[in-house]
Amino acid sequence: MPSVRPRALPICLVLYLSIAANVAVAGGPDSGLYFGGGPIATWVNGKGTWDVYEFKMDRPLATDGGGPVGLAWTDRVLLGLKPVVGYRFNPSLALQVGYGLNITKSSQQSYGESSGTSYYEQGMKVEWQQRDLEILGVFQSGENLKLALFGGVDLIHVTTDILLYEGVEYQDTIGDLLSSVESQNHTDKLSTAGFIVGAGVEIPSDNEKTEIFVSAQYSSAKTDETFFGTEGFKVDVGGVSFMAGVRWFPFSK
Repeated sequence: MPSVRPRALPICLVLYLSIAANVAVAGGPDSGLYFGGGPIATWVNGKGTWDVYEFKMDRPLATDGGGPVGLAWTDRVLLGLKPVVGYRFNPSLALQVGYGLNITKSSQQSYGESSGTSYYEQGMKVEWQQRDLEILGVFQSGENLKLALFGGVDLIHVTTDILLYEGVEYQDTIGDLLSSVESQNHTDKLSTAGFIVGAGVEIPSDNEKTEIFVSAQYSSAKTDETFFGTEGFKVDVGGVSFMAGVRWFPFSK
């Protein structure tokens, strides 16, 4: 998965809003049902504790030296799409539900050592699939270029698949290369909730049934569960998200 620098996202957002503010556009619908969505990038905090260990998502699962353990993520960014549906009651108030479909985050870590004509390796592959259901109240101001503040509840569900493996490769007495590998698959699930606060800009398009929006939000969701049989997995799985998308009002006149 490509690495995304979280610091670059606010700069892109500011440039986008600066350009959009100078564009003359038509007014959007004052009320009605809407559908929409768009791409989303979430910088996951990914820090906390697991049992007696400090935990960071981008650290390897090792305890040598007493440092933090983790799942060896190359970065802490989740990319995905978020469809939304909502209802605008009046120009100032809307209720919106969104569902974050994040791309599965994959990582791998291993340890190996050689001894004479043999090589031994053990390791694990991890797939972290995170889904976010959010329910928001959206408060808007302005006419053409609408500023929005929103808040609500974030419900997060995580499914984690871990493949543990170990194997040895060696030469037999006549020089043939042989190998032996064993593996185990394990799956665990986590659910948690937090609050969301955020802000954005809604930009009506030339088509009065659609509007473009950009937003930034923070989720406070943190787990407090047993993770793969070990208690005390208290990790921030929320974070800061940036999104750009479109809303469509199919029934507006």
